[in-house]
Amino acid sequence: MNIFERIRDSVTMTQVAELYGIDTRRSMINCIFHDDKTPSMKLYDDHYYCFGCGAYGDAASFAAQITGLSQYEAAKQLCSAFGIVHNSSEPFIKPIIQRETQREQETKVYRILSDYYRMLKRFREGYAPQNIETKPSPQFTESLAKLDEYENYCNIFISGTQEERRDFIENRKEAVEYARKRLSEYHRNDRRGQTVGTRPRMAGRQEHKRGAVL
Repeated sequence: MNIFERIRDSVTMTQVAELYGIDTRRSMINCIFHDDKTPSMKLYDDHYYCFGCGAYGDAASFAAQITGLSQYEAAKQLCSAFGIVHNSSEPFIKPIIQRETQREQETKVYRILSDYYRMLKRFREGYAPQNIETKPSPQFTESLAKLDEYENYCNIFISGTQEERRDFIENRKEAVEYARKRLSEYHRNDRRGQTVGTRPRMAGRQEHKRGAVL
């Protein structure tokens, strides 16, 4: 078991936040990754998630953000603070860090899923037909077909277990690739001003700061 796994098995995110003097008595805290006026970060047992900016990670990345240390140095600091035994010499730290790509994969996949989900929400709000006689745009139709599906995918990464997140990454590659391609196509067409159909003013331009996934 490497140093990062030892930390995740030994302490909760709430304990880590309290170590750095953060008040966790409410269910949410002010995000440490952006100028958060109202608490928008939720601490789960093994990870955190900000409903405002989308920041997502584990105890080591949380500590690294606060202290300015590398994730490995922050992890060693946490071990010292909580009395977690680990091999301080870590002769194979490079392979250990490489094995940490599971967390990096989770972050990358979640970013793609959540970006696509937000795009679908903008489609639902900004391209909604003005009346029943108006033919739905391709964007609105896409949101009808995909919005709930991708909200469920995102929730796996927000509140699911580590096993559920790993299973999704291993077995739902096509869903991630579809979202990635659609985001790429949309942004490419958007930059060129060639979005299919007449593009109305997007009603959902500003991101909501609450809700299941944002």
